[in-house]
Amino acid sequence: MTVRGLHHVTAIATNASRNLDFYTRVLGLRLVKRTVTHEDPGAYHLTYGDAEGGPGSRFSFFSWSSAVDARQWARSDESISFAIAPDAVDWWERRFAASEVPFLRGLAPDGSPQLSFEDPDRTVLTFVASEFASGAPWACPDIPLAFAVRALRGVTLSIRGTELMTRLLTDVLGFVEIGREADRIEFSAHGNAGGWFCLHQRQGRPRPRLGAGAIHHVAFRARDDADLAAIAESLQERFDISASPIKDRYYFRSIYFRGPDGLLIEVSTDGPGFLIDETRENLGARLIFPPSLQDRQEELLRILPSLDRFR
Repeated sequence: MTVRGLHHVTAIATNASRNLDFYTRVLGLRLVKRTVTHEDPGAYHLTYGDAEGGPGSRFSFFSWSSAVDARQWARSDESISFAIAPDAVDWWERRFAASEVPFLRGLAPDGSPQLSFEDPDRTVLTFVASEFASGAPWACPDIPLAFAVRALRGVTLSIRGTELMTRLLTDVLGFVEIGREADRIEFSAHGNAGGWFCLHQRQGRPRPRLGAGAIHHVAFRARDDADLAAIAESLQERFDISASPIKDRYYFRSIYFRGPDGLLIEVSTDGPGFLIDETRENLGARLIFPPSLQDRQEELLRILPSLDRFR
């Protein structure tokens, strides 16, 4: 079993219903978990993924209605990348046109065709034509399975200094460098979901402030608690980086630390996983509160906007 690479990527949305509509109806992703954020339980935490909802395929959002557009402060050089079949590019061009989603067709660094576009909060997304090694695409009624999004491919992050992050990726987090071109460095952990990573060298400008459309944090995979502890020890011994104590996120356990440019980095265990409180067939079907918030359900339901129309 693959135990390195990305675990998930989390971004910021303003309107949970609009976000859910775009990712499930337009892009055809599966909502694999609807819950709330641990630190701010008055906000939804929506997670999308492939049919299995496994680590590596997950892309999630914190829904903060008051968040201001992150790109009012700086142009974004960061993006989330998904794999689609090589013969699906033309089909997605037609779908985006019919859905009135502006897009640009271009080439990924390896020469593969790609489509670049934005979600309603201006999170930058790319569909890359890829001979993806695995994945469990979600069967959406109006998207043929052959053209469905195969899985989260990876993420591009933009930072001013790439040396430390390169060493963290290769020495601790299980990636190998696979290429450099101009201001970009590409890495790979494996050919499956969440196995690709790219660093963009930002010239003299800080990363955009956190806000709508921005990447809040990236999370990398650990096999189990022992592996998580070993990664924390390696960060301390090799880089003098102190990670947080282990936090129980119910579906996984995590440590956190700050990387270059203040980047929030999480490392999370593969288990226990999303199937501890829902079946595979019913993933994402209902709002679930973690055990620590069970006694606040009635209060939180009065605060949270309704998502009933998406059940």
